[in-house]
Amino acid sequence: MTPIQTAELYNAGDGVRVEVSDDVRVENLMVLTDGEGGEGLVFGALVNDSAEEVLMSVAIGDGGIQLPVLPDGSVLLGSEELVVIPQTPAAPGGMVEAVVEVSGYGVFEVLVPVLDGTLPQYEEYAG
Repeated sequence: MTPIQTAELYNAGDGVRVEVSDDVRVENLMVLTDGEGGEGLVFGALVNDSAEEVLMSVAIGDGGIQLPVLPDGSVLLGSEELVVIPQTPAAPGGMVEAVVEVSGYGVFEVLVPVLDGTLPQYEEYAG
């Protein structure tokens, strides 16, 4: 039997997925910037499919955010909540370290892609 690929979790976007638990995760986490050392914006989604509110934080370089995510809720970084990195530590095409912390679940370190306005969908944010 061949495994069903659509049943497997994967990164559906340009960013990375941070799976905290079966019910709590960060989706499509990325940084958009004009260049290394420039201001960057963090994009992604904080998702809480559990029955309890969780406190989630994302930190990249000198920027970050900490906020509650309601039960069966999500928060879109970059549109609902603006997260600015004063100086992006890597150039577009590179990776930066992000620290995701979720109350009751622990701390997770992940490498996040840095993108620029080359792709049309990101022009208005970093271009």
